[in-house]
Amino acid sequence: MRYILFILIILLNIPILCQTLVLENEISLFSNATSFSIGALKDIYVSDANKNEIIKLDTNGVIQKRIGGFGWGNSSFDFAADIFAYSLKVYSADKNNDRIQIFDKDLNYLSEFSTKSKKEEDYSFRLPSCLAISNQGDFIVLDSDNNRILKFNMSGNFNMQIGGLDAGDYSLISPTYFCLDTQGNLYVIDGDRIVIFDPFGAGREIISLPINPLNISFTGELLINDSFNIFKIDTQDYKITEIMAIPVPESIVKLEKIDDTYYLLTTNSLAKYKMLNE
Repeated sequence: MRYILFILIILLNIPILCQTLVLENEISLFSNATSFSIGALKDIYVSDANKNEIIKLDTNGVIQKRIGGFGWGNSSFDFAADIFAYSLKVYSADKNNDRIQIFDKDLNYLSEFSTKSKKEEDYSFRLPSCLAISNQGDFIVLDSDNNRILKFNMSGNFNMQIGGLDAGDYSLISPTYFCLDTQGNLYVIDGDRIVIFDPFGAGREIISLPINPLNISFTGELLINDSFNIFKIDTQDYKITEIMAIPVPESIVKLEKIDDTYYLLTTNSLAKYKMLNE
C-alpha cells in the first residue's frame, strides 16, 4: 500500500502534508467497531457490531454507559452498522432489524424509525447501513438492500429517493457510506468513485478515484480514507489536494477531524491524534 501511495503522489503531483500526528490517547476495548460519532457536548458514541452494543465515552475515553445485546427489542441490536449524534439525540442504524433506533444523549431509548409497515416499495428501506440527520432535521438513510438513499422529513414522511435506478449516470451501484456538508450536499462512496448530489437530490458530480475509499467525512473539509491514508478533496474542483499516511496498526474504519485533532477508529480501537505543524 505504501508503494501505491508513492506512485499516486508522483503521477498526480499531490503534496504530502508537512505535519506530524502525535498520539494523545487510545482506547482499545471494541470487538468489531463499525462507526463512531461525536455529540454536541463532545461525548463519543461508538457502535460495536459483534457485541451489538453502543458505548458512550467522555472526552478522556472513559466509559460512561453501554447498552445493547443481540435482539429485536428496544435498545437491542442485530448488527449496529452506523451511529450519528445530532443535537442531544443519538441515532443508530440497526441494520438487520431494518430500523433506526433513537436515544437521548445518555443512551436512554426514545423511539424507533422504520418503514416495515409501509407497502410502497418506493419509500421503504431494508438493511440500513448508514444514516445522517440534516441541518433541517431530515432523516437520510442508505437503503443497502436497494442501493439507494432515502430522505424523510422530521415527521418521518417520505421526501425523496436519491441515486435510484431513475438517476441515470448518478444511479448508485454499490453504495457503502455517505456524508453531508454544511450546505446539505451529499457525498456517497460508490465503489471507487464518489457520487455527489445537491440538497434536492440531483446529481452534481462524479469523482473517479485511484483508490478504494472506505469512509468519507466532512467537518469543514472533505476527507476520504482508505486503509492507512487520508486524502483531502477540494470541494471546488473535486480533486485530491493532499495525502497523509497514518501510523495505525489496523485498517481505518472511520475518521473525524475536529479543529487540529483527528479521531481514528479501527475495529478494535479509537485513537486521538493531535496535529502539529512542522
